[in-house]
Amino acid sequence: MSSGKRFSVLLIIQSTKEIQSLCNMVKRHFPRFYTASTEEEAIRLIAKHQIDVLLLGLDGIQNNEVFYLHLLSAKQDVDKIIFKKIVFCSREELKDAFGICNKDVFDDYFIIRPLYDPYHLLLRLRFIRREMTERDDRGLLGSGDCSVENLCGYFDQIINCDSEIADLNEANYAKLMELVSYSMKHMKDKIIDDGNMTEQSRQNISSLIDTHAKEHLQEVGVHQQGANGQVKSKLNTVTEVAKQKKASLEAEKDNPIVFDDSNILLLEDEVEERDKIKMILEGAGYKAQVSGSAVHTMKLLKNWKPDIILLDLTLPDMSALFVIDQIKQDPEMSHTRIMVLAKPGDTQNAKEAMKQGVHEVMLKPLDKDMLLFKMGHNLEAVKNESQSS
Repeated sequence: MSSGKRFSVLLIIQSTKEIQSLCNMVKRHFPRFYTASTEEEAIRLIAKHQIDVLLLGLDGIQNNEVFYLHLLSAKQDVDKIIFKKIVFCSREELKDAFGICNKDVFDDYFIIRPLYDPYHLLLRLRFIRREMTERDDRGLLGSGDCSVENLCGYFDQIINCDSEIADLNEANYAKLMELVSYSMKHMKDKIIDDGNMTEQSRQNISSLIDTHAKEHLQEVGVHQQGANGQVKSKLNTVTEVAKQKKASLEAEKDNPIVFDDSNILLLEDEVEERDKIKMILEGAGYKAQVSGSAVHTMKLLKNWKPDIILLDLTLPDMSALFVIDQIKQDPEMSHTRIMVLAKPGDTQNAKEAMKQGVHEVMLKPLDKDMLLFKMGHNLEAVKNESQSS
């Protein structure tokens, strides 16, 4: 699971007809809610949206277990992407659901038949999101990671908090009214049950208490509406600012500034690894332009020809070998030297890259001294070639 991304939920189910109201409620509170009925569709959604919570709602515990195991075998990093897995079950399947969660196949279960409490599921999802946020706050913000993806994720939380606070206010108001009504009724019953009172006195007191309760409950309602209005007004202001900031960040991400004195391009889709390499280079006095995808890189290279390209061999949107081929075919980058970054196990791709004429192959995790040595060596080679030509 990539840190700082927006919270997303995927439900695996054959048909949402029986629980359409539940789906609508989850969608209203968590906009990034998706459904799938096949393994292919589920894998595509998990990869595309980096799903945080997987809800398995097929008929029968065993069918859900088989489905999830197929996902794992089809895409090995599913278990790394998904943060929590919740299986739906009937009341008769409670024992089996507990057993399968106890084996750590799933993290939790939710009773969907014969009756279900949709608010209970919402509370679980909110708890999971809070758990993820707290973990990211400790891990990411503590280490100074303020990437565009992280900041957009935090702005999304601010933007979506309006409905959450409104729901909390509504729930608290309902509980308050219920408590006051119960207390007034209990007090009235105690008073009018007094055996020494006449029937007329009981009726008069009962009417007085009812009138008093009604008037004051209406006053509480008016104050509640006023308070909600003030909170909503403040939230709208904060939300608008968050939307503007998010839009600005995403615009900067899509149209990054290319520094005139930058002659190094770093193409790496993993944010932490990219920031680490960039920091090493900057610490040694190099300025590198960074990119997180092959598509973005190809746009950059239309108008800018770097001397060095540090290129990850495993890209999410395009084959790294294709990118290398495109660079090699560009006559304006005949001087550009390509240094590829390979993971252990990327032997075949590394061999193919060497056949295409890359200048360096370095294994991750990168050794700082080796990276700087090879960077200096290749920049010197570029300089010598330009002087001799």
